[in-house]
Amino acid sequence: MSAEARTDQRRVRPVPKAIKYLFGLGLGARAVLMSSHLSGWLQDRLELASPVTSWTRMTEGLSLLDHGISPYEGDMFHETPLVLMLFYCLNKIWSGLIPIFFLLVDCITACLLHEVGSNVCRHLLEKQGRHVKTYSTDSMSLLLTGKQLNSVPRLMMGTYLCNPLTIASCAAFSTTGVHNLAIAAALLGAVKGKRLVATLATAVASYQCVYPEIFIIPVAMYIAQLEQGSRFSFRDTDSRLSMLQTAGGHFAWLGFLWGLSYLPFGSMEWLYSTRGFVMLAPDLTPNMGLFWYFFTEMFEHFRIFFLCVFQLNAVFYVIPLAIKLRDHPMFHLHLLVGLTAVFKSYPTFGDAALFLSLLPVWGHCFKYMRNLFLVVCMWLYSNGNVCTVMCVLYSNVCTIQ
Repeated sequence: MSAEARTDQRRVRPVPKAIKYLFGLGLGARAVLMSSHLSGWLQDRLELASPVTSWTRMTEGLSLLDHGISPYEGDMFHETPLVLMLFYCLNKIWSGLIPIFFLLVDCITACLLHEVGSNVCRHLLEKQGRHVKTYSTDSMSLLLTGKQLNSVPRLMMGTYLCNPLTIASCAAFSTTGVHNLAIAAALLGAVKGKRLVATLATAVASYQCVYPEIFIIPVAMYIAQLEQGSRFSFRDTDSRLSMLQTAGGHFAWLGFLWGLSYLPFGSMEWLYSTRGFVMLAPDLTPNMGLFWYFFTEMFEHFRIFFLCVFQLNAVFYVIPLAIKLRDHPMFHLHLLVGLTAVFKSYPTFGDAALFLSLLPVWGHCFKYMRNLFLVVCMWLYSNGNVCTVMCVLYSNVCTIQ
């Protein structure tokens, strides 16, 4: 064997067994649910499918498109045109490609999160190494260690693959998985300093839903910090120019996606049915969000005022957090992912799953948490519906077998 071949062999590292088990468990659970009659039941669960991401509504849109009718003429379909055309093509080729597509989306998202965790931990360790001499000796137990370079990425991957929230969302064919994939790609593009990838991914996420528009601020800050290093500052000309380039790339990609969306139907009527629907929240069907309950109890003449207040609440925190966390843009971005998952007009469990998958990055900070028992109990109580759903699924699967 030549020296070059031996070198290439050394570079190729075998996949750890833990990762293989995670993929086997996560994909196996998804495949079992998708192939059973429970998939149809999950598609109608309000916790997993919103009016925007529901597969039932997607099938309605595909049926209307088959009959030559624009899905955006009525008030039934609210997914974006490019996603609609993607599933239309997959369905025309072979309907069996659709469950395979959702499995691949979750696989790719998990892999991207693994890379995000690895890169973020590496950056945090480098930053910690530059300032460790100034830290108090009492804080050494709170610092990152080299072991977390391997454990944190695997925890992130496992938290996403084996989370009941993502498993149920995938089995319900919720298009939230595509949205999570775009956000994960934006995270990876940011931590690697790849402006083109990061801006394209944030544009795709914003194209699907309005709220990720605010993600471009921490993404631009992160890329500027990688480029400028210790010179990064909001007052620095080069730093501001870098952030403007990132923001400009984001809006350029978004305009390109809007232009592509014009081609299938020859009009921009889809904007009102997608972005307008999310912003105006006319559908008050009970869901996981705050909008439906509040607005069903409200007098109609107060609706516009409180609609503006609720929508601003989802994006208001971006500027204060950018100022306070200017040295920690990834933590800023993580908080925004969680805030939008809570305050968006039509949230689902799949939105919260991505936020939970990013928590292991900050595992070294958990010692700062107070009232841990109370917080964990509140979280378990608030997710009691998930436990109930999974228990029902398990009992039904056992009955089938």
